[in-house]
Amino acid sequence: MQRAARTNLILLAVVALLGIGVWLQVRHEVDQFEPPLSAIDPGTVQTLEVRCLHCTARVFERVNGQWQMRAPYALAADATKVERLLAIAGSAVRNRRPLAELDATKIGLAPPLMSLRIDAQALDFGMTDAFNGDRYVRSDDVIAMVPDRFSPYLLATPESELDPHLLPPGRTPTTLVIDGKQSMARAAAWSAARATEISARAGASTPADAISVEIQLDDGTTIHYQLSHTEGSVIAHREQPALDYTLDASQAEALLAEPDEP
Repeated sequence: MQRAARTNLILLAVVALLGIGVWLQVRHEVDQFEPPLSAIDPGTVQTLEVRCLHCTARVFERVNGQWQMRAPYALAADATKVERLLAIAGSAVRNRRPLAELDATKIGLAPPLMSLRIDAQALDFGMTDAFNGDRYVRSDDVIAMVPDRFSPYLLATPESELDPHLLPPGRTPTTLVIDGKQSMARAAAWSAARATEISARAGASTPADAISVEIQLDDGTTIHYQLSHTEGSVIAHREQPALDYTLDASQAEALLAEPDEP
């Protein structure tokens, strides 16, 4: 028993020492960093644009405190995903060099591989260096070397940055018709429903047995869906814009429960 206790104490001491070593290493790296890429206050930003050579450009705007995607879709954006993009501006910088000291073409900045425009400030992203994996980032006439932990966010699909709710946040259904029958009893379920995934529709056709849904909102807009089952989940095919919202089985059951009698 004493031997086991002693062994556990030794293991705890080793773990503690390893933890201290990691913390010291991280602290040492942080101490070597220069000020962040930008001093922008994310809370004051009103517009955000993401462009790159191999992705779809996205444009976001803050409206009444809520983020909206303006392109390629005019729909509510996922605030968490937008904040993740904004956080790139606060990335730590390992070092900075004047643009004139480097060949912009050789480091992927002429043209830039990716660009992030936050209000009036533009950040251009080039290649990564072979030693630290830092990415070349241009701001005005300065090149910053930034540890690259953000590229996947810049290259994300626009569908993945949309608000996952089937109905716009803050809007209330005034009419809900499922397969031709009034079903306002299901309005709360539709307002709360969140997709596990959103994707662009691969084709215009939907299965012949799809369930049609028409929802009129309190701002006068109307949304049409066609719901179809597929391998344990339900796909809500939105008519305009053409998007597929994947729902888990439990949510689908709440949305498709027997509607009210007309």
